[in-house]
Amino acid sequence: MLKYSPVALLVAQVLALPVAAQDTQETSKAQHEHDNTEVIVITASPLARTELNSAQPISVISGDELREKQAHTLGETLAQEPGINATHFARVASSPVIRGLDGPRVKITQNGLDTGDVSRGSPDHAVTTETSVAEQIEILRGPATLLYGSGAIGGVVNVVDERIAQDFVGGTRGFFGGNLATVDDLRDATFGITSDVGNTVWHFDGFTRSSDDYSTPTFLNEEGEAVDSVENSFVDAMGGTVGVSYILDNGFIGASYARLEQEYGIPGHAHHEEEHEDEHGHEEEHADEHDDHEGEVLPYADLVQDRVQLHAGFDQPFSGIEKLDIRYAFTDYQHQEIEGDVAGTTFTNEQHELRVTANHHLTGNWYGAIGYHGFDQQQAAFGEEAYTPASDTTRHGFFWLAETRDETLNWQTGIRYELVDISAPGLEIGASDYEFKPFSASFGVSYQWHPLVRFNANLSHAERAPSANELFANGQHLATRTYELGLNYELHEEGDHAYAIEATDRAPALEKSNTLDLGTHIEYGDNHLDITLFVSQIDNFVFENVTAINSVDLMQDHDHDHGHEEEHEEHAEEDAHDHSEGLPVVHYQQVDALLFGYEISGLWQLTNEWQLTAFSDYTRAYTEDSRSNLPRIPQQRLGSEVTYNQGTWEARVGYIWHAEQNRVAINETQTPSFGLLNAQFNYFPQTFAANNLSIYVKADNLTDKLGYVHTSFLKEQAPLAGRNFSIGIRGEF
Repeated sequence: MLKYSPVALLVAQVLALPVAAQDTQETSKAQHEHDNTEVIVITASPLARTELNSAQPISVISGDELREKQAHTLGETLAQEPGINATHFARVASSPVIRGLDGPRVKITQNGLDTGDVSRGSPDHAVTTETSVAEQIEILRGPATLLYGSGAIGGVVNVVDERIAQDFVGGTRGFFGGNLATVDDLRDATFGITSDVGNTVWHFDGFTRSSDDYSTPTFLNEEGEAVDSVENSFVDAMGGTVGVSYILDNGFIGASYARLEQEYGIPGHAHHEEEHEDEHGHEEEHADEHDDHEGEVLPYADLVQDRVQLHAGFDQPFSGIEKLDIRYAFTDYQHQEIEGDVAGTTFTNEQHELRVTANHHLTGNWYGAIGYHGFDQQQAAFGEEAYTPASDTTRHGFFWLAETRDETLNWQTGIRYELVDISAPGLEIGASDYEFKPFSASFGVSYQWHPLVRFNANLSHAERAPSANELFANGQHLATRTYELGLNYELHEEGDHAYAIEATDRAPALEKSNTLDLGTHIEYGDNHLDITLFVSQIDNFVFENVTAINSVDLMQDHDHDHGHEEEHEEHAEEDAHDHSEGLPVVHYQQVDALLFGYEISGLWQLTNEWQLTAFSDYTRAYTEDSRSNLPRIPQQRLGSEVTYNQGTWEARVGYIWHAEQNRVAINETQTPSFGLLNAQFNYFPQTFAANNLSIYVKADNLTDKLGYVHTSFLKEQAPLAGRNFSIGIRGEF
């Protein structure tokens, strides 16, 4: 039994009050425990930082915590992290939202290099990382443009796995796991093994996952019918990776190949066409999901990605360089939207990426890393819903990072200069080639003010070139139920309810962000508290302005100017998709915006058995000129969880409150508040203790509460899942 509460001890230690004669010993013990627990190195930084000594807010999810949170999508896996939300495209293609920013402002990487998919351009495109085989996930909140480029103006999520080993593993080791769930009839399994063979290390992993449409509390669909599931939300996915590394005396050289295949429904995206026979190898059990009603065909996505990755690292390869790190990836990606027995729309992406980083000792206590980052991307879209033309994007970035290494005071700084070229060679209206020169810089400090208290501050200036989609989009985007029009165009009124699309005379500008992060980390023994405040002022923020214009009001001559491989010869109200009412026109524009908020999390070890964790986050975002709210900004959240541990088993109960979101953008509806009650029981058989075997039973949304996610484009068509019971097993060998 504790003589003093953890909170009283912590406050007394910070204020240097004499709570007991053993103050000095307790402080030393706390520091020692702190040194032993903070051992996870952030691989997303070339300067070997940890969560605590980074001036920028960083967090890591690994081990059992990652296994317990793992979901089909990356967005759902991270959705309960402070400052992180999900786009929640009906559990089939959810991406992370960092402090209200997503899409092209959040970089998703696999072992430090871009995932090579097209998820940054549309919420219905899946992120091609697989968290079930990951070793850890690193989250960099706020601009991380120095190493990753202008696509990371909002943050970075780096998924780290063991596909390319950097050292021997000491023989053979592996992992396995499996899950079953009731809400969507989930069945998944994962397996991985890494083994030393002579001077090489081999790695294999794979997974398979299948689920049906997921159940929800009863809600009204678009037709006003009471339903209790999200139609066409099934998932079939599988993938595997093989990698090999050759271990040298002063480093390693490795290569890997990975293949990912997914088929998943596209909710809220139904078309009315002839019934079809499934000729794409889709499992028979999902035939009724493709064709639930007579005459109505439900489209699904067929995604295939092949990825080759090379990674080499050398210690002291030559004089003046402490470490040389070389990473390269080639990705071949294809995403087809199957309608009937035809691929209605196809998206492709071929991508090369190279990063070379050299670590060096500057002078005294200063260490640095200098590098080059090259990126070449060729995207194409063709078919009925190719709302953006084929485009090429190349980036050449040069960066330099520096920091001190001291237990008390650390300084961190860096700069990056980029050359960006974005072109749409087949475009016939407006400019087809843009060049940008983003410049980014940051300066931060981490200060151990007291043995129990560390302060962090980081000021960054980040610049981002608009993405190809934001520049050249010109067509109906049925996944978001809008007609998208890029910065390259402007609307000209031709008469009563008639508008022509013309080339703009305003050149798109760089998006420029100035962000200040202030953080405090307080730690006493096993208790800790993290508080982060942030504010971002963004000039030329690319803004999806929902106009009062309907797509049926657009003059259709522009259909031949998209640069698509197939021309549309019919008017929108007469095309193969029954959209006689048309779609709202979303016109990308640039405005000045302000975002600010907080992230708070804490852990209190009440006794040896009882533990309490809690978190809260909040983001406020609006335009500076009119103070108009930005769309799809996350709801404020407050969550807490109590855990009781008895060594061989533990039980936990948690509750997360999502506040009402009533600060909404034009033509956006408010989102009501809701709370989710969750529980979990873990059992750790002592017979298999050496294998870290655990068996768990989970209950999510125990009260079967109806919850709408404000960040989702399908908020009212795809609410959160209802009551769900799941059982799983995981272990190592």
